Amino acid sequence: MIVLLAAMSAATAGFGQEAGIQREQGAAPPGGGAPPVVVYDGSAGQLEVPNPWVEEADVTVDGRIDEAVWLNAPVLTGFTQFDPVEGVPATQRTEARVLVTDEAIYLAVTAYDDVEGGVRATLGDRDSFAMSDDYVRFILDTFNDNRRGYVIMVNPHGVQQDGLWVVGSRGGRDRYGPPIDWNPDFVWDSGGYLFDGGYSVEVKLPFKSIRFREEAVQDWGLQIERRIARNGYSESWAPVTANVANKMEQFGRLTGLQELDQGLFFEVNPVQTFTKQGAYNSDLGAFQRDGVDGDFGLNLTYGVTSNLTLDGTYNPDFSQVEADAGQIRVNERFAIFLREKRPFFLEGTEIFRLPQQLVYTRSIVNPVAGAKLQGKIGNFNAGYLGAVDDVADPDNPGANTKPVVNIFRLRRDLGTTSTLGLVYTDRTYHTERFNRLVGVDGRFQFSERYTLTLLAAGSRTAEGVPDRRSGGLWSAQFARSGRNFQLSANVQDLSNGFVAGSGFIRRTGTAQAKTNVSYNFRGKPGDLIERWGPSFETEGFWEHDGFWAGRWAQESRMRLGGSVSFRGNLTLFGNYSRSYYNFAPEDYDGLFFKGPGGHTEPFHADQSMFKGLSSGTVFLWVNSFDRVRGNVRFTRSESPLFDFSTDTPVDLADSWSGDASLNLFPTTNLSGEVGVRHTHLYRKRDGSLYSRATIPRARAQYQFNRSLFVRAIVEYGSQRRGSLLTPTTGREVSYCSGESCFEIQGSESNDFSVETLLSFEPTPGTVFFVGYTRLMDDMEAFRFHELRPQAEGVFVKLSYRFRG
Repeated sequence: MIVLLAAMSAATAGFGQEAGIQREQGAAPPGGGAPPVVVYDGSAGQLEVPNPWVEEADVTVDGRIDEAVWLNAPVLTGFTQFDPVEGVPATQRTEARVLVTDEAIYLAVTAYDDVEGGVRATLGDRDSFAMSDDYVRFILDTFNDNRRGYVIMVNPHGVQQDGLWVVGSRGGRDRYGPPIDWNPDFVWDSGGYLFDGGYSVEVKLPFKSIRFREEAVQDWGLQIERRIARNGYSESWAPVTANVANKMEQFGRLTGLQELDQGLFFEVNPVQTFTKQGAYNSDLGAFQRDGVDGDFGLNLTYGVTSNLTLDGTYNPDFSQVEADAGQIRVNERFAIFLREKRPFFLEGTEIFRLPQQLVYTRSIVNPVAGAKLQGKIGNFNAGYLGAVDDVADPDNPGANTKPVVNIFRLRRDLGTTSTLGLVYTDRTYHTERFNRLVGVDGRFQFSERYTLTLLAAGSRTAEGVPDRRSGGLWSAQFARSGRNFQLSANVQDLSNGFVAGSGFIRRTGTAQAKTNVSYNFRGKPGDLIERWGPSFETEGFWEHDGFWAGRWAQESRMRLGGSVSFRGNLTLFGNYSRSYYNFAPEDYDGLFFKGPGGHTEPFHADQSMFKGLSSGTVFLWVNSFDRVRGNVRFTRSESPLFDFSTDTPVDLADSWSGDASLNLFPTTNLSGEVGVRHTHLYRKRDGSLYSRATIPRARAQYQFNRSLFVRAIVEYGSQRRGSLLTPTTGREVSYCSGESCFEIQGSESNDFSVETLLSFEPTPGTVFFVGYTRLMDDMEAFRFHELRPQAEGVFVKLSYRFRG
């Protein structure tokens, strides 16, 4: 392993210099000698930039803006701040330049900084720096439709991050951030250059990497943003306000772009993997290892037109996926949502996003082959996703079957910002076992700041003869955007027979209503408190039939919260809530306990104990320091203990939970993360322990250059749950179905895992990596003296992305 590291490090030693990852003390920013020909001041409303075409751009993409062609490029300046204070002049000067050739668009920015050592920059892998570093962000609305844009981000070292700005979706990793899907990876060049007094970046984005209209003359939307990490200030070239729901309406424009041609676009991405796995055989009482298993896969991409792309995959490889972080499951009532991380399902699938999760690609567990077609024709966005899955047969658990999955999506633009869409999903095992769903959705924006989002869907499911059922779902959401005052209200209803076989729906046979009102008070530039404000939220859950019969909600909650953001990147959140549970006696059918004479008696909970339950949370986020950042959360609550079979509260507990995380940046190349999640639940009756869970996790990564890194992740998951007991006498509760009864027993697990990865990835799709994973059981929590291996795997991946 050491020899391999040394060899790869030597082989790529020049990569950082070629990409412009360098710093020269005392150097002035290049490209500042000659005055620009034309300046477009965003603060003065100069947001229309005529076609900046040049016949040839002799540019070395290294972050140094010193080529002659840049001297005559239009300069975009006059940035204004939009967070935390809106509309004031930017605190630091920023100048951007743009050029267009027959093959690519070139973008460059000089970001000045008058604070010595004030620029934060780390050398990490792709898509890793949004919360830690200074960066420049370019957003290109290539269809000029105010609905979808390419997001291209560069930090001062030229490290890349990219995604898609999708209006109407939640912020990807940060639900409160801009509506960016960070999953796609595009092929483009970038370079960064640090100098005393700031930094500069260059970007070359080939037309082969993006999609646009097939028109002789077209306009593109353009926005350029800059973030200063040490104080959290965000600035933009085109001024924006939160009083407009769709930020893309406020972007600037590149106008009169002529004869843009993607050219022939075809990609071939062969993938070869080798794995060696082992597992503990409980029958033999020994650990057994298999031989080396080789596997070949192939990914194909064809640009049918400049705005329509076809993707295909055979035997797709997902081994380069970081393991899901541990989840606490000791009192979890419903299925836990896991984010999609597999490349084939991430890229180009934003079309399948809906107000409810009717499309959840992780429902395709082990695809043998798959295909995607997506693009935009006129005012229509269209998408198709198909796959053949290889999973266990629900009718015969010992055998595998290959269900066929087909997902169709069509969405039409209405007016300047509204949309109307249609979705169809089909998951078929055989003629008597299938799930089919059709839905219609719309997003309507009016008076700039108001949006109404609607969805209606119906499903039909067959699980053999005569087991067939149908059901429906509908939802509506109204929202008001605003710099200070925000409001949202939504309601949804799912019938008992509704099934989304290719989606993720936590609860069926329920109705839900929720409202949220918040107000932000904002300080002036330089104030100690930059922003603060309260929020109030109400939420109710009904059983489906009870909702339409006008009965009281089974569950309801009121929450009062607030947040304070201080100067220097420190934010404090807090909330207090009251919850009420109201279940009917028939909801407890199937639950029993043994009476004093040993005979079985039906169990019915005293509903009064589940009314007016209190909960409080405090959360602190600190991003004030250059090398250490983190957050901590603490929650104290009164929590019902649920029976998972009937989804009803049986007992009551005092809950204490919290988590803490630290992000560490000791050097430019080395980064780390340490964190822990913990929860305890004590029975109200006698203070005895019902459950506890502790999950510490540590992650360290050393980045040799932008392409080569080594990473290690260590995680320990200790989780224990006791038996459900009656709240008055402490007798064990049983669940009976037909003639079968079983006690609701507790469980305990102490899992210890180690994951290491050496990765070399110069561009997305071209990769070599070696990884090792080992999962062990600890016989006693956190003792480490009797670890028993459960599974392990060594894997190697080789792939190359050929682009024609």
